[in-house]
Amino acid sequence: MIAENDFSVVKNVFSSYLEENGLRRTPERFAILEQIYDSKEHFDVDSLYVKMKNENFRVSRATVYNTIEVLLDCNLIRKHQFGDDKAHYEKSFFYRQHDHIILTDTQEVVEFCDPRIEAIKKTIEEVFNITVDSHSLYFYGTRNTETKENQSAKS
Repeated sequence: MIAENDFSVVKNVFSSYLEENGLRRTPERFAILEQIYDSKEHFDVDSLYVKMKNENFRVSRATVYNTIEVLLDCNLIRKHQFGDDKAHYEKSFFYRQHDHIILTDTQEVVEFCDPRIEAIKKTIEEVFNITVDSHSLYFYGTRNTETKENQSAKS
């Protein structure tokens, strides 16, 4: 859950973006933004729509999809492809860069940060004389179900 002061900042960023781009500032768009920023999880558009309908929000599927596109454009959410057919999203304002481990056997997504990745980013910037604005790193794997005892018994 995001602090009320932080959500005010996010709401102002969104409001300014809508105004600057000649887009309507509707209660539905702000309800979608709030729903996203109240969540701690990654989400897909359909699950967000169903959740909002179950909580008696009056939003159409098209409004949710269109708002997601606007939120991507103003960098308030990030899009991920975790190896299934659905795009997944997460809030991105106030959140540091992080990477993901996708467990293909359980569909679990684990977020992590490692300072060595930041060092690699800095090296890439120096070598190629560029500024890296963001990056994505995904590791795909499965849970190891064997215990260390079972592994050493095989040796």
